[in-house]
Amino acid sequence: MGKNQKSGLGRSLVKQHNQMIQQSKEKGYSFNKKKVLESFTEISDIDAIIEQSEHPAQPFFPVDHSPSKRLLINLDPNSGIGTSGMTPEEMRKQQKREEALHASSLRVPRRPPWSKGMSVEELDDNEREAFLIWRRSLARLEENEKLVLTPFEKNLDIWRQLWRVVERSDLLVMVVDARDPLFYRCPDLEAYAQEIDEHKRTLLLINKADLLPASIREKWAEYFRAHNILFIFWSAKAASAALEGKKLWSSLEDEDYMGRNNNPDTKIYGRDELLERLQSEAEDIVELRRNSNSSDTGPSAIQSPDENASGSSSSSNVVVVGFVGYPNVGKSSTINALVGKKRTGVTSTPGKTKHFQTLIISDKLILCDCPGLVFPSFSSSRYEMIACGVLPIDRMTEHREAVQVVADRVPRHVIEEIYKIGLPKPKPYESQSRPPLASELLRAYCASRRYVAASGLPDETRAARQILKDYIDGKLPHYQMPPGMSNEDLALEDRAGTDSINLHHSGPSGAEKSSDVVSVVAPNIENVLDDLNSFDMSNGSYKHHKKKPQR
Repeated sequence: MGKNQKSGLGRSLVKQHNQMIQQSKEKGYSFNKKKVLESFTEISDIDAIIEQSEHPAQPFFPVDHSPSKRLLINLDPNSGIGTSGMTPEEMRKQQKREEALHASSLRVPRRPPWSKGMSVEELDDNEREAFLIWRRSLARLEENEKLVLTPFEKNLDIWRQLWRVVERSDLLVMVVDARDPLFYRCPDLEAYAQEIDEHKRTLLLINKADLLPASIREKWAEYFRAHNILFIFWSAKAASAALEGKKLWSSLEDEDYMGRNNNPDTKIYGRDELLERLQSEAEDIVELRRNSNSSDTGPSAIQSPDENASGSSSSSNVVVVGFVGYPNVGKSSTINALVGKKRTGVTSTPGKTKHFQTLIISDKLILCDCPGLVFPSFSSSRYEMIACGVLPIDRMTEHREAVQVVADRVPRHVIEEIYKIGLPKPKPYESQSRPPLASELLRAYCASRRYVAASGLPDETRAARQILKDYIDGKLPHYQMPPGMSNEDLALEDRAGTDSINLHHSGPSGAEKSSDVVSVVAPNIENVLDDLNSFDMSNGSYKHHKKKPQR
């Protein structure tokens, strides 16, 4: 091929590219960029301006994402009266009242009605307009200073994946973390599934249940039964290990794992049992829909351009089970364990799955995996979402606040036993039952691991990332109790739970407990010297790593 032919081919490609850009501008799209589906939980005003320039037909509304708007939760329980003149207890009560008042406004975006005769442009405009109205309603909630709205998914294409999965599925499975199931549960998504089809049901798949003691599972089972919630305890990690012929130290040694417990409510299901249960629940829904002659409102009535690719339960005996939930709760691991081989990417970084996937298990069962979605919610800070693995750890800028969430939830003696470190004891004039501060935990961890930054100070960023990863992976055991249980019950269950998870540690003895609670009128000279040493450590560097002065 000659030189002129090469240049002619290049000019034709550039001309074709320019024509596509011009057509995309006329239609209001942006085809000049590579289409990559990415999750957006934080959008600044400049991003909204750029989006407005790409879509001029959409009205622009800025949302205040300043730190004062999203960091309203005080993570220090020992702080005094807030800036508003109220105590933390009064502020918490007022926040609860505001949350109950605006609970109906916290909804999942609905897909607007559509038909087969609508064009692609018309359908796209309707969906963007409905999504814009939903964003406006949440923006009004963010302007309320008494409410704390967590970061949520702001990419319309991610929500479109959820719409397709919900419409196609007969049974919707919401995967949650067993250590705090209510944090990952979205009640409005269950209501949205009922709006699409009154016979559609939502099942709560409680993953990582092997991290919970049997007594805690019984309490959660009582709570779910009392609130008429369909649930199953499950462990994707244990099921994957069982397929590979491996044994887990915390799962297979438990007597009530994988069918050894005859109670169907508290036992942890195996792979075959879970597949059988999912297919049975979905077939019951399809049979109920057929008997009630309401198939017109089922998933088959809401068609999409690629509906034929997934099958329909009304035209055949195939049932569809959809999986939804927050990022990093184990949806992809569950899918891989059910399929029997790796079909979806698994990583600790949330947001690995980009598009929904249809997986054929058998001639009668099809699974649909939806990308992880961060649903809008109240009462949880951004740091709590980082500690729970919903938001990426590598993108955090303030690590002490996220580590403080870990220090508040994991008992002091458990941290000391697992990391083999000694945390500073509370001062005599402080509450002896207070959790360790994030600065104390990070300094002790850096000193034991010798994490030192280039400046000679402790490398707290590296230590914080490792502690948060251990917290997410389950190395630091923790769990939440069902609503209504007192703190005394939580402390008792925590002691029993840590023993049942085979931590092989002993709590402080009676002499140590009595020595912790010291009644001193005023601090003596030793406590004052300890305070001065801790002050020097916080404002200076380690003496062994201090840089030499230049000549």
